[in-house]
Amino acid sequence: MKQFTSIAFILIQTLVFGQSPSVELSIEPKTADVGEIITITVKSNVQGQVEVDNLPSSFVHGYDIINGMEQEMDHRTGDVITYYYLSQTGAFGKTGKYTIGPAFVKKGNKTYKSNKVTITIGDKTKMSSGTVTADQMQDPAFGVIQTNKSTIYEGEPILVSAKVYSKFNPSHLDGYRSYDLVGALDKNPVGNPSRIVVEPTTFKGQQLYAFEYDKNIVFPSGIGVVKITPYTMNLHQGYKSFTFTSNHKTITIKPLPANPPADFIGGVGNFNVKRTIDAADIKQGDVFKLKIIVSGVGNLQNILEPTPKLPKGFVVYGDPVITESYSYCSHGTEGNISFEYNIQVTTHGDVEFPATTISYFDLHSEKYISAATDAATLSIEKDKNYIVNPVENTPDEVSDEFEILSDARPSRLSTSNHEFLGTVLYWSAVSAPMFGAFIFLLFMKRREKSADIIEQKQVINKKTQELKEQQLKLKVLLVSSDDAVYFSTLENTLKKAFELKMEFLEDRILDKQEIYDYIEAHYNQTLLENVRSIFTECEQFRYGFGASANNKEKLHKELNTIFQQLNV
Repeated sequence: MKQFTSIAFILIQTLVFGQSPSVELSIEPKTADVGEIITITVKSNVQGQVEVDNLPSSFVHGYDIINGMEQEMDHRTGDVITYYYLSQTGAFGKTGKYTIGPAFVKKGNKTYKSNKVTITIGDKTKMSSGTVTADQMQDPAFGVIQTNKSTIYEGEPILVSAKVYSKFNPSHLDGYRSYDLVGALDKNPVGNPSRIVVEPTTFKGQQLYAFEYDKNIVFPSGIGVVKITPYTMNLHQGYKSFTFTSNHKTITIKPLPANPPADFIGGVGNFNVKRTIDAADIKQGDVFKLKIIVSGVGNLQNILEPTPKLPKGFVVYGDPVITESYSYCSHGTEGNISFEYNIQVTTHGDVEFPATTISYFDLHSEKYISAATDAATLSIEKDKNYIVNPVENTPDEVSDEFEILSDARPSRLSTSNHEFLGTVLYWSAVSAPMFGAFIFLLFMKRREKSADIIEQKQVINKKTQELKEQQLKLKVLLVSSDDAVYFSTLENTLKKAFELKMEFLEDRILDKQEIYDYIEAHYNQTLLENVRSIFTECEQFRYGFGASANNKEKLHKELNTIFQQLNV
């Protein structure tokens, strides 16, 4: 592999006018274990050669290198900006805290510099498995489920993986059906799921081959003893194969301590909070932006919206705009979520704006921890033309006042001699609101149904566009030397075609077994064999089991034949 510092962008020639040169270096995740795959990305609006400083000798370059371009709109100016990016995967071989960068983009005789990024590398997470039976030890191959913990708190992430032991050196695998944790809110892959490494190992006195597979960070819900269901796999040695089902494993989920603080956001892990107030040169009646940023690692993606503390005379308008930026690592979800509020001020003068506070559950101390921003003083200019609306009573205050008045001043309503009950006018008055409510509910249900249909069509249109982009990318890769990316794209394209055909709208990856089941129910055996063949070829190459890249053209023709049968 050539060093990351010597890789140049291979990009479309595009000139950037009117934009200040910018170079941004990012690393995901920023907290990782020894050997865990991380991604280093350089993003710039300048096209040129990329170099990254301070990459330590313990950093091992991975096989995945992605470069390209994307366009974003600058919402302040309305200009469309073209960004070029280069991403390189790799892993650190030693623990420590590393400062990477800056990155440099060289174009002609000019060089542009980026920021620096700090990453913390810890010891490899220790995994434990369930009991292996004597019968399993007699089989040609067997599997266990590994976790980094057997007891966790509610909301705490847990690392889960499939560990496979075999008496033979496997060539490839297929027919994999993943384990499942009942009630899990989230399940996201960690590291590089596209490659596995088979290593000789000694297990209970036997010389075996072993590899780890399907490693995920999982976020369980509920409390009590939860079962992780077994996975199944068909392990091959050439033309011979052995199908097995792993053992299961249980974990215990403990409830969080009672009586959490009022500002508890549901976070379990380690979090911080920052706040920015865009209220310079503001006057009475204006609306300004308040942004609260929660960052950290844990169950970040599942936290609740923090409640900003506002002084008297400040009103929140609408729901906040939420921006998420995080990635998954062996310790959970790492990154930040920002909540941007529109605030109108109805008062004037120097106003003390209280600190924003959040509370979360810290796993190390096993107690609730508070984090807070600094307080701020806002100077609000008085607007003589602004009319302050009188403050309305709260529902409780109104209720108390009514009770007092009812005791002090009895009703003076008198009854009429005319009988109103039972008349046509009476029943019209009673039925009209009920009929109106019925019509309103009917209208709302139809509108909800229409909204669902529109949303479904939007998702299908999006998947159709994604499939076209994947097909175009595949044609380009067909004549390239980047075989690893070709086979990965081939598998994704085939899955995307079935997502579209099956109208698969769920926010998760379509399982191959679901595809096989769909084909068996709607198509012939020939199509099933062709689809299996392509997935097997992709798996053999991606997992390093020795598949050849010489049959790319043949696979591409088979894919087009499948598309014709699916009519996509």
